[in-house]
Amino acid sequence: MKRFKILLLCLMLIFPAAVRASAPDDIAIDQMFKAANTIGGSVVIMKEGRVVYARDYGFKNLRSKLPVDENTYFRAASITKMITGIGLMKLVDEGRLALDADISEYFGYQIANGYYPRIPITLRQLMSHTSSISEGGGYSSKSRKVAQMLAKKVDLRGNYYKEKPGSTYRYSNFGAGLTGSLMEAVTGLSINRYMQQAIFTPLGIDAAYSASLLQRPDDVSNQYKNGVLDQAVAGQLRKTYEDFADPESHYRITMGDAWLTSRDMAKLTGLLSADGSVDSVRILSPQSTYLMRQEQMTLNQSVTGPSPYGLFLEHNDTLLPDKTVYGHQGMSDGAILNCYFEPDSDFVFVLFSNGGSMVRENRIGKLARKMFAYFYDIYGGNTEEFVNAEEATWVVQEAD
Repeated sequence: MKRFKILLLCLMLIFPAAVRASAPDDIAIDQMFKAANTIGGSVVIMKEGRVVYARDYGFKNLRSKLPVDENTYFRAASITKMITGIGLMKLVDEGRLALDADISEYFGYQIANGYYPRIPITLRQLMSHTSSISEGGGYSSKSRKVAQMLAKKVDLRGNYYKEKPGSTYRYSNFGAGLTGSLMEAVTGLSINRYMQQAIFTPLGIDAAYSASLLQRPDDVSNQYKNGVLDQAVAGQLRKTYEDFADPESHYRITMGDAWLTSRDMAKLTGLLSADGSVDSVRILSPQSTYLMRQEQMTLNQSVTGPSPYGLFLEHNDTLLPDKTVYGHQGMSDGAILNCYFEPDSDFVFVLFSNGGSMVRENRIGKLARKMFAYFYDIYGGNTEEFVNAEEATWVVQEAD
């Protein structure tokens, strides 16, 4: 017993972080999910490129009592924009897209805000939500073409805000969807096919821009709203996907249609938290990952006004008192999904859900705020302070 106490004291001196921060409590995590009326959810924490904690909760199919597990696919909702941003920046790295080129060059005809017809609209503006393209107009109609809504010659000012492109932040799903059109225009491939070839397959990720394209249809989750089934798996799997390039019509896909598992989302987020690579596979240049986080108006390019977004990455200064956290939130038919990283400590947080509380606190889902704080307290320290809880437990057991 005396020997045990001595060795335990040594452990405390050698590994203070392990003693200061206990391992996550599965029961406590489940209680957080339950308190938020979560039907099915998953939380994954990655530290320095490896998963250090993951917990799955509840059901992907409530009626059949099929549990959520590591293979469950969730609809990523607006986190799709962040995922798509990786593919866009790869095209920028390759010189196939330019952040400050007039998007008219890619569509083959003039696109312009009729209030400011001489000011070009750019990819940098689309990705920072400063393009002046509005949420109104006819983009919600799948039958309308881009040219019918945005071409300079038709001058439909109802599709634009009365603000100079690049000058003012206005969140725009339509603008984000147009980035998918640009992707198809320069690659000649459908959005899904390009992302599979350039991003998902090299990383060993099974993700798709339609549930019908996933490898394991039995693992697709239902979606619930206020505890009631809102979108059944069968309906999601019946949706067709046009697997060819059509920039004029495919301007809705990159708004929120990506499906993937929480573990694969952590992997994608990990490459943005690091240097553009994960699991020794490089996808982006370090310069591009850093550029995605930056305040674009400071770069003297086509964005001239402030925005809470870099390039499809939100800057959040409310999750931590003294650090900026980057990422994206998605709201999907009754569920809030969250994906954030803090690059200084290389801490990655992913929270997926198929239905639960929609309560937000300072714009962020309340459940995400609570869980982020809980896990960052355990895993958010600097590298030299971080000790995996499992390793520390092993040492104590050896001392006994």
